[in-house]
Amino acid sequence: MAANTQTAGPGPAIGRIHEVHGIFSNTEQMQEAIQQLSVSGFDRADLAVPEAAPPPERSTPESGALPADTDQDARQARTMHTSTAAAMAALAGAGITVATGGAAAAAVAAAAAAGAAVGGATFAVSSAVNEQEQAELDTRAALGRLILSVRAPTETKRAEAEAILRSTGATDIQVV
Repeated sequence: MAANTQTAGPGPAIGRIHEVHGIFSNTEQMQEAIQQLSVSGFDRADLAVPEAAPPPERSTPESGALPADTDQDARQARTMHTSTAAAMAALAGAGITVATGGAAAAAVAAAAAAGAAVGGATFAVSSAVNEQEQAELDTRAALGRLILSVRAPTETKRAEAEAILRSTGATDIQVV
């Protein structure tokens, strides 16, 4: 076996990552900013809605921030949850039918009805969670504490994020 004569060379310089914060007075403006940032090439993972001055038990970035989702994201999540629950019930019913050689057709019909019920319940729970998040965002907006945070890897992206936040109605824009 030949010896590896390659050595690791220096990697690319890692620059400072900028984070741009803007405060919004309503959720519609913030959602417009999220849409424009996404179209401009910002990754959704680089967008967050941090809590201003969180209590100590939620002071980490992960626990003090909500994902920067839009109404369309919430609808897609509800659809996915409902479809998954219904598909699982249907597959279980099909498995029962195959296992019994078709003798359990009535049980399959009952399983299909149960799948519809489970799908409806899943949709209701998912809707309630989304409504609770929306109420939290609306409360933050009313208090002047609805912050959208954008991570920008370069100076150019930082300037672009600032311009988009400004054009969509953000105030008190800060680079941290």
